Amino acid sequence: MENLDSSETPKPSTWQLPVIIGSIVILAGLLAFVVTSTGNRSASAVTPTSVPTVETAAGHGDLTNSPPAPTISVDEAYQRWQAGQVIFVDMRSGEAYRAAHLPGALSLATPELNQRLAALPADGLIVTYGDANQPTAGQRGAQIFRDLGYGSVAALDGGIEAWQAANLPVERP
Repeated sequence: MENLDSSETPKPSTWQLPVIIGSIVILAGLLAFVVTSTGNRSASAVTPTSVPTVETAAGHGDLTNSPPAPTISVDEAYQRWQAGQVIFVDMRSGEAYRAAHLPGALSLATPELNQRLAALPADGLIVTYGDANQPTAGQRGAQIFRDLGYGSVAALDGGIEAWQAANLPVERP
């Protein structure tokens, strides 16, 4: 055994530092998984730095301090969609999105969401929507996008049910 001088501190073994760092990375990954699997749906695409990303909306939570976003009627949303001026963002669960969604709509979980939003024309509009199970989802989504700096955002009045009641097209698998 070596004698250690009281002024010397023992150095960790060469394997300890990678194990500690690896443990931290694994714990961070597990925490991220738990947070995102409990209803926090955010995109994970790489985006240009000049465009706000949807990822920053994670944990947005309470929107009571944010004024309500404007709403858009089904008729106006349809007309703007036909003119190619709208990106629909479905704020519902992935299961509901896969069952049926507005034409060309993106789910928050769609990897290309941020890229599509970055390519939105200057006169374009982001229209968020929910359904009867989550009637405030469209409004909350519009508020989040607006708070992230997207200028032209609106919530679809009546959600997907109002769209379907007007006999407008939906996409199904």
